[in-house]
Amino acid sequence: MSNLKNRSIRALGCAFALASGLAVLPATAADLLVEINQSRLHQLSRAAATIVVGNPAIADVSVSNANTLIVFGRTYGKTNLIALDANGQQIANLDLNVVAPQDTALTVNRGTGQYSYNCTPDCVRVLNSADEGDATSALLATTKAVSGFGDQAAQASGGQ
Repeated sequence: MSNLKNRSIRALGCAFALASGLAVLPATAADLLVEINQSRLHQLSRAAATIVVGNPAIADVSVSNANTLIVFGRTYGKTNLIALDANGQQIANLDLNVVAPQDTALTVNRGTGQYSYNCTPDCVRVLNSADEGDATSALLATTKAVSGFGDQAAQASGGQ
């Protein structure tokens, strides 16, 4: 009988130690997929005081409130995000994967050049840092010029 009692006490002690240990383990890494040029909300388990993005050229993060992050996919690739609370304790450690749109992307390869399109509903060239340099530079210049017209119109009408 005492052998059974000792085993029960040891088992209970191990369960308690294991449960206590799990409470202080850091958050585990999880994957978050974000399509390029898209945003995705991510809820944290508690309030964050510090947010760190491994490579902000791949993904950018805005803080909506202390528990809600908005992750924006800038360019294709993989980086990470770490969220810490006010005491420096880790809340989240996420692998961020910025991927191509799954249902609307089209990539055309001509010789050594690559050209990216978004086909919703018509296929239109989109910016992609992996595309052929001269064509991408021309598209970027056109995009900046068009957004400049919009900025000028907003200033002329008294907007910001």
